[in-house]
Amino acid sequence: MFNFAGQGSQSALYSPHPFVKSNDPCRLTALTQSTPKEPMNLTPADFGLADFSVGSESFADFSANNSSFVGNFQSNVRSTRLLPAWAVDASGNIRDDLTLADVVLNGSLIDFAMDRTGVKFLERHFPAENDDEMHRILFDKLTEHSAVFTSLCRSAAGNFIIQKFVEHASLEEQYRLVETMSENGLIELCLDKFACRVVQLSIQKFDESNAMKLVEKISNLDFLPLCTDQCAIHVLQKVVKILPVSAWSFFVKFLCRDDNLMTVCQDKYGCRLVQQTIDKLSDNPKSPCFNTRLQLLHGLMTSVARNCFRLSSNEFANYVVQYVIKSSGVMEMYRDTIIEKCLLRNILSMSQDKYASHVIEGAFLFAPPHLLSEMMEEIFDGYVKDQETNRDALDILLFHQYGNYVIQQMISICISALLGKEERKMLPTEMRLYAKWFDRIKNRVNRHSSRLERFSSGKKIIESLQKLSVPMTMTNEPMPLWAVPTPLMDITAQFLNRQNFQKQHSVFDD
Repeated sequence: MFNFAGQGSQSALYSPHPFVKSNDPCRLTALTQSTPKEPMNLTPADFGLADFSVGSESFADFSANNSSFVGNFQSNVRSTRLLPAWAVDASGNIRDDLTLADVVLNGSLIDFAMDRTGVKFLERHFPAENDDEMHRILFDKLTEHSAVFTSLCRSAAGNFIIQKFVEHASLEEQYRLVETMSENGLIELCLDKFACRVVQLSIQKFDESNAMKLVEKISNLDFLPLCTDQCAIHVLQKVVKILPVSAWSFFVKFLCRDDNLMTVCQDKYGCRLVQQTIDKLSDNPKSPCFNTRLQLLHGLMTSVARNCFRLSSNEFANYVVQYVIKSSGVMEMYRDTIIEKCLLRNILSMSQDKYASHVIEGAFLFAPPHLLSEMMEEIFDGYVKDQETNRDALDILLFHQYGNYVIQQMISICISALLGKEERKMLPTEMRLYAKWFDRIKNRVNRHSSRLERFSSGKKIIESLQKLSVPMTMTNEPMPLWAVPTPLMDITAQFLNRQNFQKQHSVFDD
């Protein structure tokens, strides 16, 4: 008896007795016989399993009802099985004179496909031409039994030979592969770390019509688990990247439902997929299908704006809102909508949230001038002072563990404008406005400097203000760059540095 939890010796895998079902679903029981026999050496013909029966029930009947169990068992057994003795030399290496025909005729194709060394041999001798007779024989051998095909796809070695067939399949073979994958648990293939590579390559290499048939099969599955799985996510990313929007419009409509959007965006893998989808929908406005993409994008952005506050406060979903705010082109109107409808009047509370504060920083950095002015004025004069402490919003954020980063961003924006670092030409009236904001922050910092110096964040605020130590004389002309006494860090440095700090504590390292 061999326990798949790890108990029992490896010799149990080579029991001389045939295996049958036991009452314990995690064990296989060997029928006892008086005389031990040599370990069975199955060939591809044996995978028909019609003659391999115990009692009144054939193993084929059992495998038909328990394909995932049998497939996993076969994969586990074959991953440790050595290649046939006749196929290797005295050193244990594959014989130099061995041919692909020898492997097929001796019934060892599956043994080779499941072995790391054996599958490399098959890849080297693979008949790439799909009209080759050996190509057809191999294709039929590896796809005629569902349990064998599934085990190969989910095997660390076997998936490579299936990928070879995917890459060189004829249109007819592509159709058969789509049907075979669909019949053998397509969702399990997408969720498996090896089989998902087969599905990805199929989407990439198949003719568009066959690839879209495969995606149609995927759309009929329980779709939510695919959007939040670390393996299946790559399949969906490949769909969005490779195929026309008509093939995956169902996915955008799926995200437009609030519950689905929140679940996917709050997942560390799903939030990446949503960002890629937004990027693809907003890309290339001159393409013929852009109107269709724009309609889907509008529906998705409506859902994002409707759930903006909840998304911004989540560890992973905040990246989606940041992505919208930082995007350009057609996305600018959605950026402005989110800032105007969602962030304004909530800046103080969101600036004190660990994740939403990043969204506020990005909004300050990328907001158009009229919305930037509203955001600044909200911090300065938009809130009633606390009656007990007599502190206003600026006081609160100066000493807050997250809010102080928002103040640093405000200082950086003002300094950049006053030193002529903005890409666009600043009007004198705008320069005066930036100078007024800078002075208000500086005066408040000077008032609390003794307290701020106790904290590292406070010291950074004081240091950032000292970058503009030369007295400002407002004229009708913007300050020229030659008047700058010392070089200034790029406006985005502090924002990006903080983003990098956050990334060190997230899954976005790659």
